[in-house]
Amino acid sequence: MFNPESRFMSAFTLLADIVILNMLIVCSSLPIVTGGAALRAANVVVGDMLQGIGSRYGLQYLREFRNQARPATLWWLALLVAAAVLVYQQWVLFQAGVDGTALFALQALALSGAMILAGISVWFFALESLPTDDGLQTSLTRAVVLAFKHLMHTLGALAVLWLGISLVWFLPLAWAVPAVFFFVPALCVYLVRLVLAEPLGQKLGE
Repeated sequence: MFNPESRFMSAFTLLADIVILNMLIVCSSLPIVTGGAALRAANVVVGDMLQGIGSRYGLQYLREFRNQARPATLWWLALLVAAAVLVYQQWVLFQAGVDGTALFALQALALSGAMILAGISVWFFALESLPTDDGLQTSLTRAVVLAFKHLMHTLGALAVLWLGISLVWFLPLAWAVPAVFFFVPALCVYLVRLVLAEPLGQKLGE
């Protein structure tokens, strides 16, 4: 039987959990190099939230943040290096005065590479959150396979990331900072895992 009050309380509880989780993600990612561990821990917590497993997700996040973080950290560092290379490439292009068709082709190539890495990464951090100990190479290989095998799910996850980034980018600074601190990263992780739940074999909780 439909119970509006129960539905409202469930939605309010979910919102509170997302806000708490978001603040933990942001604070634990401030050293930058810990971003991989933060994303892995967030994926563990969100995976349980979607399946209706457990409670006290803030405490769970703090436990998971220190647990099996090495593969996630190594991949995160690789992503930081790739991002630095991409930024440097763009700087070189503009310094060299490249324009026209050549600039368009190089920009398209860079964007395609960034999208491929992002698509692989959403699967990688999701796989790292599962109760297995596959290691970096195995998880990365599986992430590549899943990213292309379930291409529509990958594109859906990338659309979530694009919407989150766009939201922050176009908001005034006075709104963007609170949005990032209280809401956007954790909500993106939540929606991405919602998109990937079926291929990962996870059933959504009631």
